[in-house]
Amino acid sequence: MNSLTLPETRPETLVGTAVPADTFILLETPQPWVKPALLSEGVPESLRQVIKPLLQSGLRVRVHLIANEATPTQTQRRILVFQRTAFSRLGTVSQGLGMRLASDYQAWEIQAETPIQMAPALNSFLHESTRTQGDQWQVRPITRHTLRHLMICTHASHNECCGIYGYPFYQAAIAHIQQLGLAQQVKPWQISHIGGHRFAPTLIDFPQGRYYGNLDESSLQCLLKQRGAIAPLLSTYRGWSLLPKPLQILEAELMRQHGWDWLRGRVAGRILEQYEEDKQFWVELWFESAKQQLLRYTAEIRQNVIQTCQLESDFESDLQQRVHLKTG
Repeated sequence: MNSLTLPETRPETLVGTAVPADTFILLETPQPWVKPALLSEGVPESLRQVIKPLLQSGLRVRVHLIANEATPTQTQRRILVFQRTAFSRLGTVSQGLGMRLASDYQAWEIQAETPIQMAPALNSFLHESTRTQGDQWQVRPITRHTLRHLMICTHASHNECCGIYGYPFYQAAIAHIQQLGLAQQVKPWQISHIGGHRFAPTLIDFPQGRYYGNLDESSLQCLLKQRGAIAPLLSTYRGWSLLPKPLQILEAELMRQHGWDWLRGRVAGRILEQYEEDKQFWVELWFESAKQQLLRYTAEIRQNVIQTCQLESDFESDLQQRVHLKTG
């Protein structure tokens, strides 16, 4: 396969540029896409009316258009929804502190028979406590253990970089996925503007919700296989949309230390103190490994650089004592 033509390497760091969000709604819509994407001709007006109050609600909701090679030739349309889970709390320590751990977004695929059915299907999904199915649509859950969705930005009308670098990368992803025999596990998509077009080619790996940029064939292979050396992928890592940006910086460093085990575990974090004028933050991040070992890290971050980072190896007994004092 031909080598990709990539933009010149930029000194600007990628880490901390993922967009924090609680919900992503991805609407299958044939191209062309305009700017803004929701005004594209392929988006039914009824669907815009369902989306509009979500975007005006002040909630952290991101809405994008998506398409693949089959989209232009079929009437069926898919809606992918990725929502921050109502995490179950883990262990007595995290119960006492109200800390919650997650590995990815809770995810659903809604299949509508026609474009006009997308609006009632999405509206029903968003407003019913149980995920019901209508006569004209179907809803099914997604997990990263059954299917990963690689959302590669190709929105050239928003910024030409995503067309020049993103679309060839999307084609390369299709070829690599087929060559590796991963077509049943990984589905590549084109997606409208996700931010950071200066890092093109850039993508989001769902249902985890991790952002990557300045991708090339080496990092693509690493992202697809998720084994071997993790270094080629770390240089492209932008951050995790489940975390606020200061915590994304700490999380990237801990991913470097833990390697692939980090992606197999669960994470929670919060900002303890912050001074916006100095861009100074004290943060806390918890990690539960696949072996259910629970670790707590604290760090000082200033001007997007980690100043200090400490693993609290004896935190459990100390926190249990603090919880006891609070409740006893």
